[in-house]
Amino acid sequence: MQIEWLLENAAPVIRYRTQTELMNIDDKKLLQEDMTALVELPQTQKRLTLLRNLDYNRTHGSPANYLENVLPMLNDFGLYYGMDVFNQETKSISEISKIVLDENYDKITAYPFLLRSKFPINGLLDFTIERINAIYDFTRHMDFDIYDDKKKYKDVPINFQDRPIIKPEIDSKLPMIYDIVAMEAVYNCVSVETQVKIDNIIAYIIAPDYDVVQSMYGIRYAAPRKYYNKGWACKKPFNDTQNYSNQNLHRLLLYSSFPTVVKSKWFQNVLDYLTQYKTQNGTYLFLKEYLPEADGNWVSGVRMSLAENKRTKQWSEIESTFYMLKLLSCTE
Repeated sequence: MQIEWLLENAAPVIRYRTQTELMNIDDKKLLQEDMTALVELPQTQKRLTLLRNLDYNRTHGSPANYLENVLPMLNDFGLYYGMDVFNQETKSISEISKIVLDENYDKITAYPFLLRSKFPINGLLDFTIERINAIYDFTRHMDFDIYDDKKKYKDVPINFQDRPIIKPEIDSKLPMIYDIVAMEAVYNCVSVETQVKIDNIIAYIIAPDYDVVQSMYGIRYAAPRKYYNKGWACKKPFNDTQNYSNQNLHRLLLYSSFPTVVKSKWFQNVLDYLTQYKTQNGTYLFLKEYLPEADGNWVSGVRMSLAENKRTKQWSEIESTFYMLKLLSCTE
């Protein structure tokens, strides 16, 4: 009933994604009408323009024209490398490969989105598996004692003195949210051995003991009088249902891709919590705080719009219902 309601009421993005992701339709002829309508949307054209003008060296930042935002924003509209409409707006794979395979390239924040967007570039997967191995080497011990004794550091800048200091020996092995995006992208195309390692990493970040970790992790020691922020910890969302800032639906959707999450009591509790937003008609209507659309890094969960018409009364109900069905589909 909910799927039929979405097909009748949603705009092209959700209609298309409902068919491809919830109904598993892959017949291009059946999907052509909605794909054409999707591509013609002003919001899609704007994102395709960002792709056309994308500087692949501009990887990490909050503006919409940075790689870490351009690519997943197109994925959110159901568009990936391999589709004509996507490919015709990109540089050639050889040109992109020359940029992104450079040894100084920002691999940790860029590779997850190249993988997620299905760019066929040799080297992306190998780097990601190496990264998984390094993180697993730490998380397999389920050691949550990640902060060092601040008394050992006498030269911490004043603006950092209220922040915890990460133990230098584990700094590079702590999982970041970018790593979770990468793992989600490769989970179904790696060996069982690597899947087990990913499962362990996910178990680490959803463990209760990880909750004490700060969202921005802390500061990292680089050299005498040189310290840097280390951010983008993997705090699980909806851990505190009274705190709206913790209710990051975007992150919940990302985490729901992993079997370890879906099987967890925490995830089941969150699904139970979200049922309060079910309407009498069987659709869902979340708080609008769950569906933000603002400038910022895609991974922070502020770019949730799926091109529904905000002038209509149903837009949030449509997006809420689609997102809830996505979460529920992970449990089937």
